[in-house]
Amino acid sequence: MTVEELRAAFLQYFEERRHRRIPSSSLIPYGDPSLLFTSAGMVQFKPYFLGLEQPPANRLTSVQKCFRATDIEEVGDESHLTFFEMLGNFSLGDYFKADAIGQAWEFLTGVLGIDPGRLWITVYTDDDEAHDLWLEQGVPAERILRYTSEQGNFWYSGEAGPCGPCSELHYYFGDDAAGEPKLPDGQVDLDSGNFLEIWNLVFMAFDLKPDGTMEPLPAQNIDTGAGLERVAWVLQDAGSAYETDQLRGILAAAEEATGRAYDPDGAAEEARALRVITEHTRAAAFLIEDGVLPGNEGRGYVLRRVLRRAVYFGHMLGVRDAFLGGVVDAAIEASRAAHPALGEHHDFIAGVIAEEERRFQGTLARGLELLEQVIEREAASRRVPGRDMFVLYDTHGLPPELTVEVAAARGYEVDQEGFDAEMEAQRERSKGEGTFAVYGDEDAGRYADLGIASEFVGYDALTTESVVAAIVADGNAVDRLEAGQGGEVVLPRTSFYAESGGQVGDRGEIVTPSGRFVVEDTQELGGAIVHRGEVADGAIAVGEAAEARVDATWRAGCRRNHTATHLLHAALRQVLGQHVRQAGSLVAPDRLRFDYSHPQAPSADELREAQRIVNAKVREDIAQETFILPYEEAIDRGAIAFFEDRYSADVRMVEYCVARGHGHEHTPECFSRELCGGTHLHSTGALGNFVIVADSSIGAGLRRIEALSGPEAEQYIEERLDLVTELSQRFKAPPEELGARIDGLEEQLAEERRRARQQSASRSLGAADDLAGQAEEIDGVSVVVARVEAESQDALRGMGDRLRERLDSAFVMLAAVLNDRPVLLALATDDVAERGLRADEVVKEAGAVVGGGGGGRPVMAQAGGRDASRLDEALDVARQAARDRLGGA
Repeated sequence: MTVEELRAAFLQYFEERRHRRIPSSSLIPYGDPSLLFTSAGMVQFKPYFLGLEQPPANRLTSVQKCFRATDIEEVGDESHLTFFEMLGNFSLGDYFKADAIGQAWEFLTGVLGIDPGRLWITVYTDDDEAHDLWLEQGVPAERILRYTSEQGNFWYSGEAGPCGPCSELHYYFGDDAAGEPKLPDGQVDLDSGNFLEIWNLVFMAFDLKPDGTMEPLPAQNIDTGAGLERVAWVLQDAGSAYETDQLRGILAAAEEATGRAYDPDGAAEEARALRVITEHTRAAAFLIEDGVLPGNEGRGYVLRRVLRRAVYFGHMLGVRDAFLGGVVDAAIEASRAAHPALGEHHDFIAGVIAEEERRFQGTLARGLELLEQVIEREAASRRVPGRDMFVLYDTHGLPPELTVEVAAARGYEVDQEGFDAEMEAQRERSKGEGTFAVYGDEDAGRYADLGIASEFVGYDALTTESVVAAIVADGNAVDRLEAGQGGEVVLPRTSFYAESGGQVGDRGEIVTPSGRFVVEDTQELGGAIVHRGEVADGAIAVGEAAEARVDATWRAGCRRNHTATHLLHAALRQVLGQHVRQAGSLVAPDRLRFDYSHPQAPSADELREAQRIVNAKVREDIAQETFILPYEEAIDRGAIAFFEDRYSADVRMVEYCVARGHGHEHTPECFSRELCGGTHLHSTGALGNFVIVADSSIGAGLRRIEALSGPEAEQYIEERLDLVTELSQRFKAPPEELGARIDGLEEQLAEERRRARQQSASRSLGAADDLAGQAEEIDGVSVVVARVEAESQDALRGMGDRLRERLDSAFVMLAAVLNDRPVLLALATDDVAERGLRADEVVKEAGAVVGGGGGGRPVMAQAGGRDASRLDEALDVARQAARDRLGGA
């Protein structure tokens, strides 16, 4: 059975048992800053398990893309992967242990045909129910092992929140079906290397409180996860995860790229290097596809580490040139059937990896140079300190394996214990990656406890009749608010749009029979739409009838700029390429900001073309169409989904496809089609004008456009036209000739500056000639110590050089004030420096007088200072130093 056949069989099995299939979410967790990456199948369902949102069904199934940064150092063995796919089935208050265990056993042994005699089970130490349920499936008691929480059989979602015992299924690869070897206490050693964990069933039954106590959950939930690659390993009787059908093709590309053949029974380090290159290249491709780009912090840093590790292991195999291109091609080809977006963005993914690979060649060379410095410094101990080894790895990207190899070649040891301690400290700092808090924030939990699920009804209406369901002030539920008091009001039905998808929350007012509440912001927290503001008149109370009135001007601006954002996104993809992905946005009533992925700055012509396309679509007056449809159908129609968003089974698709009055067809040529819950114009013609104001870099491979639409765009254009008119009048040239007039003025200015420099140089040389005639003769040496007028340091050096040329045996000290700061220049001919009158020593003494310092060579040195008032005193010091060193009076 191939990997893709296994994927299909799993989903079909659980769909037949009334599970709703949910697409994999992004590797970037939606709305959860506590997680770097999606590391388990249940991450996208966290709000359902916590009761923050209503699930689309009580039974769910998915094949989830996962990435675990904590496993990076382990990759290279036969089983560990940073990127993997997790088969999962989930129950939200529906079935529990009996069905979860029965389904897992039936799927593995019945559907897949895995030998039940090779499956070993672990249960939590006192989970007798699970133990007995496994016995009922026919598992012998001696193959059901009881493990403690320390051994991993009690699962926690974090320091607080849902938790419960778990049960793991392990496959035995050994020749002895009894499961040797055993631990000293006689228990089978599941960590011996003969076993592979393939499925974990978590029985979420408790709620862990912050004080450490546990309470039963209102509903008992099931969360399971089985590694797709691991199950395929078992089914295909492969030697490792890398010898399954999907990864073997990538491994073959790594062999070709490095010129080394993969032999798991041969040189261990060579096989390990090929496995690392294979795994990390695939992981990098998926991370980039989901919007991660190489950087120096957060997710970008993890991606950079993965790519650098791949390049380094190529280095270990003797590869010195770029080699990952073919491996990238194979990685994308291996997964594009299940993940077509990889193929669609092939060129972009390959380009990002190629650029990072190119950059690391220089980084690797720098790391080796720094290691060489450490080796020279530690010549006495002949030992590379663990701290240095860690800094070389963590800061400069030099893998520890390479440090060990280079050190050994020089006869040095490494402080492995010190390095391990530093790595462990780093792991402790990043442990939060694998856990999550009880709520996205404290407010979300507070509102979830209220049990109010608000309904937004404001797509077509700005006012709606509702009732005050709850009021919160200073974090506490209250019954009423008086005039002048601020707080948060919850309505079960509201026309106010809560901030989401980059669009800011609505403003307006809520009017009740007894008062008026001015809404300054609207947010969605724990399923409730929360209106934040202050009572302007009278009072408002829980239970009162209320009319929600959205500020029409505010909403109109948001609708206009949200529509402009969609059009801009489509235009950028048309001009720059289909790899362009939205990476963030701000949709406000008076402006929009659009963050997008692109490896370099777009040219002025490209930005102008994108702006032209948007305005052309505005003139076409294209009608907006909105559809509620299954996620898979929307994607099949070509809708764009964003990596940072999470989508339910049914989604809202917004599109601008054909001109008004021309009918509507779902065609691939539709200009803009996105999944979006925001508010938009009914047709593009209402947008008015559109103008891009700025484009800038906000990180490696990320750009930000700031733009205006409607009245703000018109005002911007008018201001620029006014500026052109003013410049035309000042330069006495029509607008179309302004460029030529400015070019002419710049040429004139450049010529004047050239003449001024020539005149200044001539004056400086003349002054130098005058000083040469005034030189003091001390024991056969011409000494010039003087304060001069100079326009620049170059002019000062020119005077010094002229004096040294004019005088055969000389010492010169010149001083000037440049930009209100004292500057000293000292020069000595070679013979004078050899007599002990060195420019660097004298300038240092004189520089100290003016509050500065300096240095240079014996024949030329310079100093700067802070106190120009003591410049003459500094010259006296220099003059006396010359006399003392030459033996003068």
